Amino acid sequence: MGRRKAVQDGAAVRLLDIGTGAGRHVQLAAELGFDPCGIDTSYVGLRHAHERMASHECRVRFAQASMLQLPFADCAFGLVLSFGTFYYGTADEMRQAIAETWRVLVPKGSLFAVLRTIDDYRCGRGEQTGTNTYRLKISDTNEYDTVQHFLSADDVTRYFERFSDLRFEKTETTSSNRTRIDSDWLISATK
Repeated sequence: MGRRKAVQDGAAVRLLDIGTGAGRHVQLAAELGFDPCGIDTSYVGLRHAHERMASHECRVRFAQASMLQLPFADCAFGLVLSFGTFYYGTADEMRQAIAETWRVLVPKGSLFAVLRTIDDYRCGRGEQTGTNTYRLKISDTNEYDTVQHFLSADDVTRYFERFSDLRFEKTETTSSNRTRIDSDWLISATK
């Protein structure tokens, strides 16, 4: 069975995965027929992503870069994915990452992002550095000493106000002993 292409205007849709890590999302995007590119600040993560994609026939581009300064031209991607990345930093850094996403999306391009809500168990578990922003002091994840920004529903509306067709919903999961609630916003929007 031939592979179907995710096509727009006769060409494969270019997809950017911000915070690609070991490349699981770019692998799926390639399998679905997108023309994927992944960025991450982690050299180790990118090395794993290259290894993951080495046996695939499609060409996937990777770049070591920050979400705060994407190394791409304006209007370069039809779809941007940011799964659990934008919340690493301050409120201003999140706004900057969202603005950079807006910049690299084509008109009518789409964004899918997953961001933590203020109901997430990590919110408030550390040194407060700003409104809904904390330097985490928990050791039950690999996020100790990271700065994270958490969003209310009103924040989502404000932070993504430049986008049209903004849709978001909260999803929550619990750990096996039900003592921790992971609470995220699933956000989709169109430029």
